[in-house]
Amino acid sequence: MPGNVRQRWATAAVLAAAVLAMHPSMPAIRAQEVPGPSAEKGLQLAQRLCSNCHLVEDRANATLPAGIPTFRAIANRRGQSSQRITNILLKPHEPMPDIRLTGPEIRDILAYLETLRTDPSVPPLSPKQGGKPDYPQPS
Repeated sequence: MPGNVRQRWATAAVLAAAVLAMHPSMPAIRAQEVPGPSAEKGLQLAQRLCSNCHLVEDRANATLPAGIPTFRAIANRRGQSSQRITNILLKPHEPMPDIRLTGPEIRDILAYLETLRTDPSVPPLSPKQGGKPDYPQPS
């Protein structure tokens, strides 16, 4: 008899977990627990970590060292991808310093770069929240 009681409790626990997992509010709760990329946080990171060399925001009369692209130029570069930018941030090239960004920080910077895109032929750098990225439709 004790084995039968344990089996019933185990079955009840599995059923309760299944019901909770299928409840409509569960995806919303999970989404609230893990915030998505933030363009605002990405801008703040870029201003703090990148603005010594890169022009992070458009400013009149700003000067840059030769050969260093603006964030707007990076966002709109032909063939640009989130993976390429991520690779550069994870393994910087000279003279870029190794700033050791976390995954969420990189996604925040990508979200900020996405706000600077002006070329509709360039694929998005960050997917929409909860879905696949929208790629520009061929004309």
